[in-house]
Amino acid sequence: MNERGFVKNIVIIIMLLIVVFLSQQPYFNEVGKKLYSQGEVQVKMYWEGIYPRVSGEVEQKGAIIQQEINKQKDNISQNIWQNIKNYFGNIFSKVSGTPVQ
Repeated sequence: MNERGFVKNIVIIIMLLIVVFLSQQPYFNEVGKKLYSQGEVQVKMYWEGIYPRVSGEVEQKGAIIQQEINKQKDNISQNIWQNIKNYFGNIFSKVSGTPVQ
């Protein structure tokens, strides 16, 4: 993470903590509300800048993960079917006396 982004994140966190603290104090009630509304605008602008970059990456990685999940489900299904087939083949082989292929 670059230094400018780190400092910006720290400033936003500090602003939010100040607003939370001041909004709980009765004599800073109006000031806290005003700071909260200003902070809300800043956070909204920050989030609108971050969200488009993050959402595309999440969507791209989500598609890859979904493909891997489907692949693993297919492998599990195939393994289960193979085990069932072998099990019943062995039972049939013992009953009929023919070898399993």
